[in-house]
Amino acid sequence: MENLIKFKTIPSTNLYLKENFAKLKDRTIVLADHQTNGRGRLQRNWKDDDDLLFSILLKDNLKGNITNLSLLAAASIYKTLIKHLENVKIKWPNDILVNEKKISGILLESIISSKVDCVIIGIGINVNTRDFKDDLSKKATSLFLETSVLYNKESLFEELLRDFFYEYELYLQEKSDYLNICRENSYLIGKNVLLMIDEKTKEARVLNILDNGNILLLIDGKEVEMNYGEITLTGVY
Repeated sequence: MENLIKFKTIPSTNLYLKENFAKLKDRTIVLADHQTNGRGRLQRNWKDDDDLLFSILLKDNLKGNITNLSLLAAASIYKTLIKHLENVKIKWPNDILVNEKKISGILLESIISSKVDCVIIGIGINVNTRDFKDDLSKKATSLFLETSVLYNKESLFEELLRDFFYEYELYLQEKSDYLNICRENSYLIGKNVLLMIDEKTKEARVLNILDNGNILLLIDGKEVEMNYGEITLTGVY
């Protein structure tokens, strides 16, 4: 596969691309068997036993709202997983759930100077993990746990890339239906949630995901639009 860099062990696939993006080609992909410093959004650690861990570098033709690329990735992962699993849902802004447990996470990072130099999309998917310890067993799942099938990670990886770049090409042509995929398969729309705003817990109802990627909430009887940098969801009820 062109522009693919493989590592047995690396601190972080996202970090590697951030440190080397200037000399790498657009659409370079870094794949690792294990990360020693893997993390998700809000600096959460990522357990990576038997996972697929990779990051995609995007440099050319970047346009529009780059944060929406996280939702584009979510929609493409959904399209892959739904071929193998039932009850797949997208939890805005960057998680994929199966039967209300996390199976995949996305970490989008960018480097900006006078322009957007690059966007890096880190993806982790629990593939053949047989068990999760402690509290993770209540929160996480894997393809194996859902299907009792051991997956060929290389084949699944190639399938994920095909689905992602198919959607990405449509995105560049402004033809991708990724936002509707995220809306129609949302875990949150129509649910009541607890969220943190300015270190205060508020109750809200999720109304929609907007075209700009923000979430539309009903808070204290008023519609409020927020982006994922402004709030932290602390619960769903």
